[in-house]
Amino acid sequence: MRKILLSLVLIVLGLWGQGLAQRAYLGGTFAFALNDSTATFGVQFGATFTPAFGARGVLSFSSGGGLTGFGFGADGLYLVATPNSPINPYIGAGVGLGFLSGLVQGASVSGIVFEGNGVLGVEYLLNRQFALFAEARPGFATGSVTGTAGGSAVSMPISGTTIGLRVGANIFF
Repeated sequence: MRKILLSLVLIVLGLWGQGLAQRAYLGGTFAFALNDSTATFGVQFGATFTPAFGARGVLSFSSGGGLTGFGFGADGLYLVATPNSPINPYIGAGVGLGFLSGLVQGASVSGIVFEGNGVLGVEYLLNRQFALFAEARPGFATGSVTGTAGGSAVSMPISGTTIGLRVGANIFF
């Protein structure tokens, strides 16, 4: 866990470094998974490195189906050029890792889930400092949760496609 947190801190510092990023941002997100009605709240940090390429990381907290979770992810984004327009579309791909725990069907469980997804979104610049965004995130998730119920071991696989919608706001530095 310490290695993960150290890696995350180094990514954040790297993204905000003057020599690396052209424009860094920090934002808040709300996401909703259409296939399992899971709501997720998160904080994202990112940067554009060239006029056409950006990257971001997301720390998220979720709840649904008797499980609560904490996760982090990273996305690479291709920014579609729209000169002199406040609307900026983008496409990309991302990966994530989630840590789940909770009570499912009377069993106290915990586990890890890996996710991969595509990103199709649009950003609306309110001014030079603030932007709103919306995106669709089709992908897949795989993993398992294990635990005990009445002294017996329980294991439940998590696997399938995901379809998520995410909205949020960013502040640029």
